[in-house]
Amino acid sequence: MKLDQLRAFIAVVESGSFRAAAEAIHKTQPSVSAAVKALEEQYGIVLLDRDSYRPTLTAQGNAFFKQSKKLLLQVNQLEHLGHHLAQGEELQPLRLCISQMSLTEPIVRILKDFEEAHPNIALELTTDHLNGVQEHLIKDKSDIAIGPSYGLDDRHVFVEVGKLEMTCVVHPELLPELQAGAQKVKQQALYSLPQILVSRTAEDQEHRFVLPTGKRWHVNDFQAKKTLVQAGMGWARMPNYMIKDSLEEGRLVRMDVENFSSHSQFPLFMIRLRNQTLSHEANVFWRFVKAALKPSLES
Repeated sequence: MKLDQLRAFIAVVESGSFRAAAEAIHKTQPSVSAAVKALEEQYGIVLLDRDSYRPTLTAQGNAFFKQSKKLLLQVNQLEHLGHHLAQGEELQPLRLCISQMSLTEPIVRILKDFEEAHPNIALELTTDHLNGVQEHLIKDKSDIAIGPSYGLDDRHVFVEVGKLEMTCVVHPELLPELQAGAQKVKQQALYSLPQILVSRTAEDQEHRFVLPTGKRWHVNDFQAKKTLVQAGMGWARMPNYMIKDSLEEGRLVRMDVENFSSHSQFPLFMIRLRNQTLSHEANVFWRFVKAALKPSLES
């Protein structure tokens, strides 16, 4: 098995034809066909079904394709490392800490696009909650963080990267009793129903949206929070994107609480320390994210 054969095979799959693959990797069509045929003969398997208009993966070909992609990614990373080492530079992993609530679809898309654009940069991803994200920076556990404004001050440089919508939710069977015929739920009606909070420890005092009186349960992640609320064991403020399906399916309902921030939107930021010298990899990520955001900021 040769790398050129793998590249030819992957090109056929991704471009949809032998002709397009040949153009993509600057080879002749016969050489691409021969490369794929050589792989099939070497292992005695059929990678592509050629009976249809376009070649399609067989079951064996699909499994082989997935591993081929992983192998070539590692090869590309090794080649980039070799070039950097030859120039006296050693690649460092990019350490990111992202707030649990900030893993919205746009943020995840940016991460995925960055990995595809810079396969030579290894990501070390950690999640935390609220002030814990900034603590990762201060304790030099992360190079860049993404999260809300909790704990931000003059020590930080930050760029807005998105918005997060939060809403109060409860089990649908509990809402009529809590409302007691009114449009909004009075705070005292919630005192006996636990407010579910995501906290790093039960002693965390960093939450901004907590009833001054009433039961509180502390969990470590939003999935546990969602599970308890859906079971009718409490109420909570949740990121809208995490509960979209539950609201549509009727497993949760929105709740308006009197004199309480039941529904709100706040910004998410990409954050670094002001006095920190960013690594080459962190600088690449910082510039990449700002460039990715520019079209949305201009529209």
